[in-house]
Amino acid sequence: MVKVPITFSHLISNKIKGLKLGMLYAGNITVEKNPAKLAPAFQQLETDIKKEFETSPPSAHPVVSAVRRMYRRIGWEPTRYRPSSEAMIRRLLKDKGLYHINNLVDLGNLCSTRFHLPMGLYDFDRIAGAVRLDVGQEGEIYQGLTKQTIRATGKLVLRDQEGIFGNPTADSRRTSIRAQTTAVLAIFFTPPEVEKEWLQKTLDYLETLYIENCPQAEITKSYAINSQN
Repeated sequence: MVKVPITFSHLISNKIKGLKLGMLYAGNITVEKNPAKLAPAFQQLETDIKKEFETSPPSAHPVVSAVRRMYRRIGWEPTRYRPSSEAMIRRLLKDKGLYHINNLVDLGNLCSTRFHLPMGLYDFDRIAGAVRLDVGQEGEIYQGLTKQTIRATGKLVLRDQEGIFGNPTADSRRTSIRAQTTAVLAIFFTPPEVEKEWLQKTLDYLETLYIENCPQAEITKSYAINSQN
């Protein structure tokens, strides 16, 4: 069983008590480029999302709304920097579809969109040491997947011994999934108002997707909960 030690900074402990991180580690995996077998799952997701938000906007959903409040508690404006899960919901509602990257990223996007929780997906072997959830300091930056420079000031961020490697809106290039990746860590950023049972369903669904599409994967699920005052 693989365990990932994660701690919370004082800023997080003070501002977002009850924040939960749901984690799924998957080892012994192989990256595949845009597998056609995932097309039916994406089509079904689009159908389900359009039906779910047929009469109300994403912002009215309790999970989406809770994620927005989580951002605002540290002064991060979610209408300017959309949580990744909400951004994907809105793409589907606008008939833009989701990006197809590779099997691992695509499975994560299927799960994150369906359960409305922002998720980061990282190459586990490129995470350096212990992980800490923190708030970006003044002037901090890191290299993103599509942008050379992502400003981290005032945003929720994950750090390791080498620096920032992601946030609920944008992952870093350093720990991104590549052809050589053999182990991944998925982290769901879960607001205090969202019950652990919802997070458990989210992790269980992602595990099912991995079992169906990467049957050789070795999977471990775990949690980190900010219970400090």
